Amino acid sequence: MKIILLSSLFVLISWSAIAQVSLAPTTVFADANGIGTMYVSNGSDKAQEVNISFLFGYPGNDPEGNVVMVYDDSIRAAQSGLGDRIRTFPRSFVLEPGQQQTVRFQIRPDRSKPAGTYFTRVKILSGEQTAAVEDQSTEGISAQVSFKLEQVISAFYKTGETSTGLDFSKFEAAKKEDAIVVHSEFTVLGNSPYLGSIEAQVRSADGKEVGRQEQTLALYYEGIRTFSIPIPEDLASGTYEVALTFQTKRSDISVSDLVFAEPIVKKLMVSF
Repeated sequence: MKIILLSSLFVLISWSAIAQVSLAPTTVFADANGIGTMYVSNGSDKAQEVNISFLFGYPGNDPEGNVVMVYDDSIRAAQSGLGDRIRTFPRSFVLEPGQQQTVRFQIRPDRSKPAGTYFTRVKILSGEQTAAVEDQSTEGISAQVSFKLEQVISAFYKTGETSTGLDFSKFEAAKKEDAIVVHSEFTVLGNSPYLGSIEAQVRSADGKEVGRQEQTLALYYEGIRTFSIPIPEDLASGTYEVALTFQTKRSDISVSDLVFAEPIVKKLMVSF
């Protein structure tokens, strides 16, 4: 009796957790000619099948200000998405162990579009190369489990004069357990997403720093964002100053690729 059981597990986790297929860079910026480059490397000991596709999406938020991805916004896809203007070469390929593949992105210009930054998400699906049918076991029952690793990164294309910035309509801070939690409502200005970082500090009345948090930032339209700044468990009750600095600077993205905006500093007081 010959039975072959095939099952596929699609696992959405970061590539660093499995160390199968790695990507560099993890954010692709096309140049003035619409050309971008990504390198795909196979760090496993098995041949990997790789397939690349595109989908429009951007980080939004839930009612509490936590980041959630939005993939069903057709209005903004038409407004800011690259749509079918982006292509990749190659789109599907096999990587042998230790091998690296150069992937080129090409974006077709559209002069009817206004100046600004356009973007999409690049989905890279990889898994062990499937053995040919004639190479599979034909005796008894065999089970083949194929793990698929899905990685999603961003691709951007700037055209014409680009600008960005932030306008805040609300800032609130409160102590929650061992952190100062800042709740903000924002609107992105200009014609480009705000890609940068935030540095948050908590200081006592005598100017001593008692808490600090730094993180990257990617804000696209408008919404709510919550920032948590750890503080010592035994921090004395009192009034503290919370200072937040927003700037278009990130260690993982070249300065030439970012859309520059002047730093923004917001300060507020919190008592507990």
